[in-house]
Amino acid sequence: MAFIERLCFDYLDLLGAPVSGDLRLTSGAARNRYWCQLRADILGRPVYLPENAEAALGMAMLAASMGGRVSDVAKQMVRIREVIDPRPDRIARFHEPYLRLVEELACRGWVLPALVEHARRRAA
Repeated sequence: MAFIERLCFDYLDLLGAPVSGDLRLTSGAARNRYWCQLRADILGRPVYLPENAEAALGMAMLAASMGGRVSDVAKQMVRIREVIDPRPDRIARFHEPYLRLVEELACRGWVLPALVEHARRRAA
């Protein structure tokens, strides 16, 4: 799952969408520290875990913004419980298996060759 998440970031980056900034994890998976650490390692970036990781908080923020800026409401409503940094010795470990997955997806015709090349460049 984390490799697919990384592939999504690579694809968004290929399309020109901004993919930098804080990465906040929510929902049930945010309660599992091992899973959050694995995602940080595979994505190669810190992940932020809010005190309240329930998906319903997003809807509450939308309702509270009522025509204002959701980002302003989020600053008031979201408190970070923990930041999990990627472990430098683990980041490179995941490049090769990730690229194998991407290449296999390309062999099956499920991703574009341009995405494979972009993923390789970003992993270098």
